[in-house]
Amino acid sequence: MQILFAVAGIVLILAVFRDLVTTTLSFKGGGKLTTFISEKIWRLFQLLSRRNGRSHKLEHVGHLLLIAIILSWVLGMWLGSFLLLLSDPVSVLSSNTDAPADAWEKLYYAGYTLSTMGNGDYKPGSHMWGIVTNMLAFSGLAFITISITYIMPVLSAVILQVKLSVLINCLGDNPLQILINGWNGKNFDRLLKNDAIISELLIQHSENHKAYPIVHYFHSSELKKAIILNLAKLDEAISMLMHVVERETRPDKKDLGMFRGALDFYLEVLQQDQKITTNEMPAAPDWAILEQEGIPLDYSCLEDFHENEQLNKRRRILAHLLEEDGWDWDTVYEKKND
Repeated sequence: MQILFAVAGIVLILAVFRDLVTTTLSFKGGGKLTTFISEKIWRLFQLLSRRNGRSHKLEHVGHLLLIAIILSWVLGMWLGSFLLLLSDPVSVLSSNTDAPADAWEKLYYAGYTLSTMGNGDYKPGSHMWGIVTNMLAFSGLAFITISITYIMPVLSAVILQVKLSVLINCLGDNPLQILINGWNGKNFDRLLKNDAIISELLIQHSENHKAYPIVHYFHSSELKKAIILNLAKLDEAISMLMHVVERETRPDKKDLGMFRGALDFYLEVLQQDQKITTNEMPAAPDWAILEQEGIPLDYSCLEDFHENEQLNKRRRILAHLLEEDGWDWDTVYEKKND
């Protein structure tokens, strides 16, 4: 039984460290424990909010996840250290009486050793356990440092996410409005002049999402700050430019390459952990709105816009991401933000 305690403790400590390092230092996403906690808490809040993206309940998920993930690491390290100390009846002794510590006292000793705190009322039972105690103390110090440094880039990534979302929202309330605002009567130079800064921020956001998937769970109930919603609007607008606007007026594909390439990269990053489970497609836009603004359309392409297999696949991906975040295509085409 004592050997089992030691094995269980070591395995648990190594598992927590692996999850910690994978989540904070690998830049390849969260560890298994972190991913499990994130998905379960998100699903719970989806049920509580009835999958309504406007629900303020979802706004607390990101902050709650940060606390829950760090707390899971703390408890895992603490429990693993406690099990390791339980493997030997004399691993910890009272400093005053040299009497072996009981289970509760070992739990206390493990906790203050990891936090590098303590008042010296207990001591290691041998030189070997003294070395183990030092290793646990160094591990606790490293754990605390890494945890704190993990929070800062996550919060910075969330700020960038909001900045990108608001910037896209300023282009227009919906895909049609983005085109209207970008049209100067001759071409779409008004829209294209923003492609460099938006594409740069989008690529940076995609990299942040890849390194810190928890960013995905920082939800905003405000439409102008909802990143997936605004990216869906932008992607629809770019698709319209590439397939529906009259060819003579349509921007060159090279001019749209930066926009499209950045959006492709974003969808590629998110698809790594997503299974597309929806067939929902947006209703046909009111093309008359664009006509009224003098934007020439290629009527021979209108039908293809909704039947194009590549575009349909792209929209299904976006529809899935929208559903996961509590939105739908009707919200994408709303005329005004709340």
